[in-house]
Parts: sequence; structure tokens; C-alpha cells
Amino acid sequence: MIRAILFHVIPLLLPFVVYAVYLYFNARAGGDKKWGRTSLAISTVTGLVLMAASLIALGLVSGEPSEGTVYVPPRFEDGRIIDSQVLPAENKE
Repeated sequence: MIRAILFHVIPLLLPFVVYAVYLYFNARAGGDKKWGRTSLAISTVTGLVLMAASLIALGLVSGEPSEGTVYVPPRFEDGRIIDSQVLPAENKE
């Protein structure tokens, strides 16, 4: 669950939070900037790009190690279907 929050929600919402903090400090300094359609569109696109980058990074660094393992595909043996397996190289069937 934490991984889903880290890699989906936080990168998507981060530009909105950063812009809201900017607007807060801008208002305290006497500025007159407000949320607009352009700022919402830019924040949305930036959030989607960040989310896509985080998902690509997650796909590159996670998963089964391919070195030293052998994939055994599903097979039909003695009237039963044997599921696929990823076995260490020395235990190859």
C-alpha cells in the first residue's frame, strides 16, 4: 500500500502542493496571484510526467533478478497443469 502511495499519488500531487505553497507565501508578501486554468493545467501535466517517471523507475529497479535464475514455463504433466516457476539455475528441471 505504501508503494502505491509513493509511486502514484505523491508524484501526481507534488506540483499542486508546491504551487499552493508558492501562492501562500506570495499572498503573505502582498502578491495577487490565484489559481487559474493555466496553472492547473501545468500542474496536472507536470504531475502526470512525474508519475510516469516514477512508474518507469519502479519498473526498472523492481522485479525478479534475471541473473542466476531459470524460467520454467507452465506445462501439462500426468493430466495436471503445472504452474510456471522461476528457479535458481542449479535447480533446473
